[in-house]
Amino acid sequence: MKPALSEALQRALSHWQNCAPCPGSNVAIIDGRHGAWSGAAGWRDPDGETAMPDGARFYIYSITKSFVAARLLQLGIALDRPISAYLPSPALPDGVTVRRLLNHSAGLPSYTDQPDYAPAARRAPGQPWTDEEVFRRCLGGALDFSPGDGWRYSNTGYLLLKRLLETVAGATLAEAIGAGILGPLGLAESYVAQAIDKGRLTPGYTRELSTDERMIDVMPIYHPGWCLTGVMVSTAAEVARFYAALMGGKLLPPAALATMTDPMPTGFAGDRFYRRPCYGLGLMIDPDWGHGGLYGHGGGGPGASSWAMHLPDFHGRPVTLVALCNASWGGHPHFLMKDLLRVLEEEEEA
Repeated sequence: MKPALSEALQRALSHWQNCAPCPGSNVAIIDGRHGAWSGAAGWRDPDGETAMPDGARFYIYSITKSFVAARLLQLGIALDRPISAYLPSPALPDGVTVRRLLNHSAGLPSYTDQPDYAPAARRAPGQPWTDEEVFRRCLGGALDFSPGDGWRYSNTGYLLLKRLLETVAGATLAEAIGAGILGPLGLAESYVAQAIDKGRLTPGYTRELSTDERMIDVMPIYHPGWCLTGVMVSTAAEVARFYAALMGGKLLPPAALATMTDPMPTGFAGDRFYRRPCYGLGLMIDPDWGHGGLYGHGGGGPGASSWAMHLPDFHGRPVTLVALCNASWGGHPHFLMKDLLRVLEEEEEA
């Protein structure tokens, strides 16, 4: 990427960071015309003692869903078969199919919506619930709606998909994603988290796990097993490489990619960022966003917030943008994405 464009992108990131609800951030862009760029702004700590480095590792939280969905499609899983054909337990209606789990239309209550979930994580951040505890709490009664008759984001559904992937692949989630995605793409900094961090991650700040609501670094105490869907660690640059490869047809054959990117309306109204919120298979989608539609995913949890988006036709070329932030703040850096895209548009007009 040309130095002047790199400098303009860094200025936009730094300006956004000055008003951001997190100490620091990393951003990566893959531009089909101008090449790749990555940058950092802010700090690793709220005291502003250590600058945030480029290439830092973060929990990417629900961005992991795109990896799980892509890997299942690589394995040629029958999307319209009941999940019970693969996983007899827990017992679920035949209408709970793989496809409906992937696009959140199966009606399964999400364990993260359970009133006891956040208090339990706060009391014992190093001792996550088991799968069986989630099934007991979420799948012992009525579903949120009849499968196929609605849409609601369900982490319980992706817990089942994680188990399905491990069953079909005959491997752990880490091994399955490593073999099908991380290895082929050379994503050496990315991995599935399996234990409390021992210093590999950038510090991540939140009040969620503090008993007195102080802002603390939760990386030394938070067990990623609380994300029973599976949670990955990655860098902004490697997440961008994943989405660029996925949307560029390098991970899936055309028919499978078309299935993954088929938008299902969520029923939510648009806002200042979304025109028509939809969901595919492990992908957040807005077909009316412009530039060929928006495809990607967000993620958020204790100590990190993340956002990834791909535009297939941004002024005649694909563009992928990723931002990772080192604090929980209950949202996504949508305005940062607009700021960065504005810089790229100004480059076209120059």
